[in-house]
Amino acid sequence: MRTSAHGYGSILRIDLANRKSSVEEIPAGWKRMFIGGGGINDWLLWSHFLSVDPRLDPRSQDNVLIAGLGPLGATGLGLGSKMKWTFKGPAYGMFGDSVSGGTLSANMRWAGYDYLVITGRAKDPLYLWIDDDEIEFREAKHIWGKGVPESVAAIRNEVNDRDAAVACIGPAGENLVAYASIIVTPSRAAGRCGGGCVAGSKNLKAIAVRGTKGIPVYNPTEFLEVTREVFERLESDPTNGGFRKHGTLGIAGFYDRIGGNAYRNNQSSKVPDEKMVKLHAHWFSEHLKTADLSCSPGCTLGCGHKYFIQGHESELAKNYAGEKGEGPEYFSVATFGMGCDIPDLAAVTHFQSQCNFYGFDIGEIGGIVPFLMELWERGVIDEKDSQRWCGEALSLNWGNAEAVEKIMDFVGYQKNHLGVMLRDGMAKAAQKIMEEKDKPVDKYLITGKGGGTLHEEIRNFPTWALNFAVASRGCDHLKGLNMLDKGFRKDISMAWFGRPEAGKGYCPDLKGMGAAHAENYVAVLNALGVCVFRTAPNPLIIPLEVMSRAYAAMTGVALSAEEMYAAGERICNLEKAFNSRLGLRRQDDHLSYRLMEEPATWGPGKGMKAGDYLEALLDEYYDYHGWDKKTSLQTKQKLTALELDDVAAVLSREGALA
Repeated sequence: MRTSAHGYGSILRIDLANRKSSVEEIPAGWKRMFIGGGGINDWLLWSHFLSVDPRLDPRSQDNVLIAGLGPLGATGLGLGSKMKWTFKGPAYGMFGDSVSGGTLSANMRWAGYDYLVITGRAKDPLYLWIDDDEIEFREAKHIWGKGVPESVAAIRNEVNDRDAAVACIGPAGENLVAYASIIVTPSRAAGRCGGGCVAGSKNLKAIAVRGTKGIPVYNPTEFLEVTREVFERLESDPTNGGFRKHGTLGIAGFYDRIGGNAYRNNQSSKVPDEKMVKLHAHWFSEHLKTADLSCSPGCTLGCGHKYFIQGHESELAKNYAGEKGEGPEYFSVATFGMGCDIPDLAAVTHFQSQCNFYGFDIGEIGGIVPFLMELWERGVIDEKDSQRWCGEALSLNWGNAEAVEKIMDFVGYQKNHLGVMLRDGMAKAAQKIMEEKDKPVDKYLITGKGGGTLHEEIRNFPTWALNFAVASRGCDHLKGLNMLDKGFRKDISMAWFGRPEAGKGYCPDLKGMGAAHAENYVAVLNALGVCVFRTAPNPLIIPLEVMSRAYAAMTGVALSAEEMYAAGERICNLEKAFNSRLGLRRQDDHLSYRLMEEPATWGPGKGMKAGDYLEALLDEYYDYHGWDKKTSLQTKQKLTALELDDVAAVLSREGALA
């Protein structure tokens, strides 16, 4: 049901415990304050936890699962359709969100709903079927325990629509693995922070949607004009060709040149050349790729790919002969290919598909295995441990593809002691191993804020190291995605600050300001519902002035570029405030020992480590945000300037305001 005119849909609330639904209009003030998408998601989360203790166990039935798409998503603008999923995250025990492509976001919008707010816990497993105005609660006992592909096929058969959009959890979510993800058709993941675990804790197997209504546009003529300009601007981007051909997998070759890859659990900043050639995007294109595709409606780039493994392409390909699906992202290659030292793209592609089968966050499960392999290499754990933990003598040597496969199965189905030990992530597993072995294995972790992170070299790129340390959802790069120092973009630095230093590589100059500004900017993109990979790496291509015109033409709501940026600031401050209520302070904006104290080993940034510059950058970062440098807490002055006095009142009452 669409109750909001022009560019916006409604809020659909789902009470799983009572199997009830209701529809609400989006208040006009929210549009100006938070725009939509991740912004309104955050306000809904904040509001929910005003009546619920924010310190609750994220697996509690009182947690909330919110899905939302901004007003420029699912349109013809050309910037994709990216849905935000927001909740208190089990993976880090703090604010949690994740982004998914796929077909669900557009179908939700076309059915008339911009936001889905799910509360309570169903008595028995179920899935939601949303068919425009019709909302059904359907039994899911028969697919509970099954992998995502089989579950999706069964649901589509039951709703009699082979193209129905489905978001689904796998065995990892059902078994409440903290880093379980939500997989969205055709094969995209809301991967980070444990949204699949939250869904599993609610006995929610899936959400299936068919939307047929379309979206009313306030000024179609103007929207088409802006769309033409956006298309022209996008095609002028010099990175288009490579990104269209290779997607994020193309990053591997670029990082190889600048010292951005990480090898064997970040012990080295360089993958050996003879192995790197087997992990290169060109190898995938030549041997496995069958087609290009866009991950979501409304994207003009199409950086995704399909693959087919015949069985003869590589040493391990015979194990996966006949397998087909969506090709690997850089994340998968970085974790399994480089992190585990398995230089075989057929295997890596298979592992990504297995993550989608179980519903795993690739970052966490793909960080756990290299960590265990390093412990094996150093003799901290051995065959006696694997026999005791797994019931079999499992070798964890570098390059053991069978070990990756088995560990996924152990964790996804919680089969044995090792699977249970890894249920809450690598940092908590390390604590258990330290207690058992009485050895400081935490110094081999690649973590921040108690959870895993993207397996790549960041010590020689201070903006990224800072992003990982301060991200509101845990140790992550996407909250402040930018290519300032990794892309050597002095032109972006000049546009943002009138100075070039933020775009200078391998040095900390102006990187605190760069990271903070990028966070506010990316928050706007996520609020609009567009793809950050299409926009954030080169913000000069589609500046906020153009976004402002597109937004006004779509919704009839006039927001200047400056007002949009202010909305991004509000969103970042809401996420900060949520975590401040949980007790997070400056000391939590930190990275693990290896990233802080061990230097990068190769490239122009050889010798750099985060411990040399992070504290100074935190001062600069907090200062740019207007937060207290000693504690990292927000000030009443800053929140009042952002019209968040009610947020300031809550923080003041709880002793979480500077």
